[in-house]
Order: sequence, then structure tokens, then C-alpha cells
Amino acid sequence: MLDGSRPVSGFRREQRYWVATNPFQPTAAHGECLPSAPTCDRPQILFIDDRPLIKAASKRAVGKGQFYIDYDGGKIYLADDPTDRRVEATAAPFAFKGPAADVTIGNITVEKYRNAAQDGAIDAREGTGWIIENCEVRLNSGTGISAGPGSRVQHCAIHHNGQMGIGGNGNNMLIEDNRIWSNNIYGFDPDWEAGGVKIAESDGVTFRRNHVYDNNGPGLWCDIDCHNVLYEDNLIENNRYMGIHHEISFRAVIRNNVVRHNGSGKRSWFWGADIDVAASEGVEVTGNKLTVDAGGCGIVLIDQGRRSDSGREYKTRNNVVHDNEITFEGAPCAGGVSDTMPGDANFDIIAKGNNRFDGNTYRVRRGSGAGRFVWGREVTDWDGFRRKGLEGSGRMVLF
Repeated sequence: MLDGSRPVSGFRREQRYWVATNPFQPTAAHGECLPSAPTCDRPQILFIDDRPLIKAASKRAVGKGQFYIDYDGGKIYLADDPTDRRVEATAAPFAFKGPAADVTIGNITVEKYRNAAQDGAIDAREGTGWIIENCEVRLNSGTGISAGPGSRVQHCAIHHNGQMGIGGNGNNMLIEDNRIWSNNIYGFDPDWEAGGVKIAESDGVTFRRNHVYDNNGPGLWCDIDCHNVLYEDNLIENNRYMGIHHEISFRAVIRNNVVRHNGSGKRSWFWGADIDVAASEGVEVTGNKLTVDAGGCGIVLIDQGRRSDSGREYKTRNNVVHDNEITFEGAPCAGGVSDTMPGDANFDIIAKGNNRFDGNTYRVRRGSGAGRFVWGREVTDWDGFRRKGLEGSGRMVLF
């Protein structure tokens, strides 16, 4: 076991607080927090008997399960009685990091590191060809594992990290046979970056046979110029944002996954789908089995005229969604939706960009209400969707 924390002792009672001397220096904040968790971006965390406490915004705000560090006064404040209990604070910024090639890390637990958001407790981004296998990575302040070029992350348990389970960038990555759950425990904003897995600016990424669940954010996410991505045979469930999110990227295959009960934390417009292809092109979505909560959407293409830093406009085109089985626990919701202004080059791209839905099976409860099948800017029903030339061999099955 590699433990990035150090013990904190010498607590004494002061009014309603338990107080100890603070030996730590302040660490720069990084990241964007949900309004409910305004201190998520400060990586100095305290633990009592391995339970992480939440950093209060002020001494006055400290309650049960919280702490406050007064850097100027050199004190730590708790509301919980630490007597005869183990109190620790994150200290070391990482367990492994550096430019070495062909490193293998295996059969260890890595926990309680003071890594900032977007940095991994195991951080392979500067190296090449790292293999990380049979590890448990937990309770770190930022990301559990940051993958880099040629990284393989296999057979790991990655959970209860502050911001995210796995992040990183670089080509030719394999993320396979892992359990990734309950990440983003400190409340980073998932629209910024948080949740299960997010890889960016990569060519040749494979996500295979992972169980990704209960993360506070998307399950599997590839963002910003990802190319040649394979999402295959994963079980993705109960994540608060999209189950699979392929965003401002290119060719991908999303096949044979079980994706269910995702998106409860992002139920606006057509966001929060179990599978979401946003501002991306050349994506095939096939052979997946979805179970969609009431109020949620199954598979959705989204275009908003997104642009790169250089001004290039991403195109939601040449995407095909076929031969998937989608069970809705409420009214059905699926299709392709556009949110661009007249005159934008992408104004008609959902309908005219060679996007197709066909051969999918939609299982819908009787009496569940009117469905939302969207194409471009028009929300219609199943018959209207088919009149637009979609789902010629698709089926709506009532049960």
C-alpha cells in the first residue's frame, strides 16, 4: 500500500471545536465546483478512520463530517471528536509520475494523495507505455489514474476519488476490465470535468469490459478531437450524467454495451441521455442494450455549432445508430437535435449530414405518455419520426 497522507494528532477542545496545530502549507485551488460544494477544488483533505471529511468554507461553517484549515492561524478545526481515532491529512501530491517509458505498476493500493484536479495519483501522461494493473486506487483528491500515450489500465478498482476515476490524453490507450465507481466525491462540476472516465485529444482508445457505475458525472467520456475510439462490452449504470459521452470528436464505434439508468443529474433539453454523441462525426452505435429511466433519453445526437480553439466548426454528421435495443421506463426519447441559429453552417446538419437511425427496437410501457422523437428542431412522435425517413426497419414494442 502507498498512502499519501500523514497523521494529525494533538487535538484539544476549544469551545465546540476540536483543534490541532496545522503543519501544512496552502495548496492552489484548481477546477470548477458545483454550487453545493464550493471547496471541492482544494486538495488538502482530512480523514477520520479512513472516512474523508468535507472542507468547510469557514470555521463558523464546520459541522459533523467537516473540517476547516486556518492557514494563517496554523490550526485545524473539527466538529467530530477525534479521541482514540485515526486522523490523517493528504500530504504527498502523487504516488507515481515522470517521463520514464515502459513502467509497470501492479498489485498495490494507492490512496489519500493530495493531487490537484486533472492530475492523477498515478500519473502516466509524461511517460509512454505504462501498464497499470491489479491496483486499487481510492480516496485521492483529484483523479485516481491519469493515462498517457500507450497506457494500459487493466483489472483495477478505481473508486471514491475526489474528481474522477481515470483521465488523461495520448494515443493508443487500453482501459479494460476495470471497476470504476463512486468518483467525484468532492463535488466538482461534471460539465467542467468529473465522473468516471474522461480521455481527451487521443487517437486509438479502447474501453472494453469495464463496469462503470455510481459516478457523479458521465460514465465513459472521450472529448476534444478523439479519433478511432472503441467502447465495447462495458456495463455502465447509475452515473449521474451521460452513460457514454462522445464529444467534439471523430470516428468511434459504440457496440455491445449494457447502458442503464444514467443521466439523472442532467435532465434538461436532450442532455442526460444514456448514450450521447455531441458535435461528433463518423460514429456507429450498434448492438447496445439500454434501460432508460422515466424522463430520460436513450440515444441522442446533439449539434450546437461547437468550434475548436482555432475556429473550426465541429460537424454532427455521418453517424449511424442501428440495431440497438432500448427499454424505456417512461415515455420514449431519442433522435438528433440541433441548436444553431439560421445562417450557421450546421443549421440543417442533423437532417442533411447523413445521420441515420434504423433497425432499433424501442420497448415502451403502455400508457407511458407521448414520446419525444426529435430530428433537427422538430419534436415529433414515432410515426412522425418514421415519416422523416428514419427507422424504416425499426420497431416500437409496447409491454
